[in-house]
Amino acid sequence: MRPPLSLGRWQAVLSRTYGPRPSAGYRWVSGAQGYVRNPPVGACDLQGELDRFGGISVRLARLDALDRLDAAAFQKGLQAAVQQWQSEGRTAVWLHIPILQSRFIAPAASLGFYFHHAESDSSTLTLWLGEGPSRLPGYASHQVGVAGAVFDESTRKILVVQDRNKLKNMWKFPGGLSEPEEDIGDTAVREVFEETGIKSEFRSLLSIRQQHTNPGAFGKSDMYIICRLKPYSFTINFCQHECLRCEWMDLNDLAKTENTTPITSRVARLLLYGYREGFDKIDLTVEELPAVHTGLFYKLYHKELPENYKTMKGID
Repeated sequence: MRPPLSLGRWQAVLSRTYGPRPSAGYRWVSGAQGYVRNPPVGACDLQGELDRFGGISVRLARLDALDRLDAAAFQKGLQAAVQQWQSEGRTAVWLHIPILQSRFIAPAASLGFYFHHAESDSSTLTLWLGEGPSRLPGYASHQVGVAGAVFDESTRKILVVQDRNKLKNMWKFPGGLSEPEEDIGDTAVREVFEETGIKSEFRSLLSIRQQHTNPGAFGKSDMYIICRLKPYSFTINFCQHECLRCEWMDLNDLAKTENTTPITSRVARLLLYGYREGFDKIDLTVEELPAVHTGLFYKLYHKELPENYKTMKGID
């Protein structure tokens, strides 16, 4: 891993603005994370990190003297730094600005920076320095919603709800948005319990709906995933704030009723087919596999693969 890139231009410009320019230059310290020096009183030690794509990331939260820096001085320093990075052949700048330092957004925008994304406590702006149109990846373009089709095979009953805050109170499966770093099956189990009080276990993935420019997704695309769950409790205690009604309904009735959403009707028929012909015909099972990144794993959903195909060395 390369050491962070210390940006001498930042130091020079901001030192001229806020204090006497030091005579000592940068020096490399063995075992340290970059080039270091002791800045003069009033100077702002701004550092960026060089990524493997040739871009520079500047995280203002890591800088010490920004409380004493005004917007005009920041703009001057940023402009000089951008010129330096361009001369070094850098491809892009990622500028991470904490919410309490938002006064630096306008100066950055005046230099051509654009918003890339925002979190609850910070925003990230980017500036493309390479040739041609920007090749920087966009931020997350989809939200992920997950529903749980809780099916009791012994009674052929399925758990359904009617949302309290919908214009049309149609029968649907309980569900909601997946939280960061939450597996799909865990979302389904959690949402079902929160809305209905029913405890369940993930069995398989049944369907995926992709919808673009969803009004409920802030204009972004929406992925809606329905999972098959097995119930472990049966007494309903539904959330009065979210649900108007909740009940166990015969699967055949749900498949035939008109008082439901198109996707609920289709998945009910899919479940009916699986119940009659075997769930192996409709289930996408899950397996955890090691990622190419050391120490990380991912979940892969697919039709059940026979064990001899998992261990085979080649094709005869």
